[in-house]
Amino acid sequence: MKKEQIVQAVLDRIGGETYLEIGVRRGRSFAPITARRKIGVDPKLPLNGTQRVRHAVARLLGARSPLWFELTSDAFFRDHAHVLGEAPIDVALVDGLHTYAQALRDVLHCLDHLSPGGVVLVHDCNPTTAAMAHPAPSVDAARALGLPGWDERWCGDVWKAVVHLRSLRGDLRVFVCDCDYGVGVVTRGEPESRLGYSEEEIAALGYADLEAQRATLLNLKPSAHLETFLASLGEAPARRSVSE
Repeated sequence: MKKEQIVQAVLDRIGGETYLEIGVRRGRSFAPITARRKIGVDPKLPLNGTQRVRHAVARLLGARSPLWFELTSDAFFRDHAHVLGEAPIDVALVDGLHTYAQALRDVLHCLDHLSPGGVVLVHDCNPTTAAMAHPAPSVDAARALGLPGWDERWCGDVWKAVVHLRSLRGDLRVFVCDCDYGVGVVTRGEPESRLGYSEEEIAALGYADLEAQRATLLNLKPSAHLETFLASLGEAPARRSVSE
């Protein structure tokens, strides 16, 4: 199952209206999502000149969806979080800079603006090779290292954000669905299980640790578990509509 399929399944299950995607890139996962309100954030958006003009006009006319923000996620939450005020996030996909620190910061920002019953999804949580998991500030930086086994697939150390949340947040349910390079699922609630790592210990973890304790560190679930998770969310409630 692909990340966008999980996004849509969760939106449909909870009757979600507001979808936020951090790390839109070419828009391949953003475009097919059906939601009343879609917000895309990326420092370099996949918009041509004509689309940019149309988007600017639509914003001036008060259009609600899609909203595009061509900036970093930190800048979005710092300067534009007010757009989430009347309609908080129902489902977010964190798929931006593939570093532990940034992925964690994005998740925490999303949680600050998450609706009751909302879900944060995190892509690239289950790298399967050392090259895929190598920490780097960007894919270009990782590529330039000439890592043994490099094949252009790169997740970075996003997986450590999962370990962090499972260790240091007792108010969150966190697991990783074993599909599409690992899709992390974060919701509010009683944790199924927890880890005991400190921030210093998490920072010191490496790919060898993940390889040795993958299922334990990630609370890794088979893709079939998604049905159980969706059922746990309950029926879609009646939602407050966002005015057009």
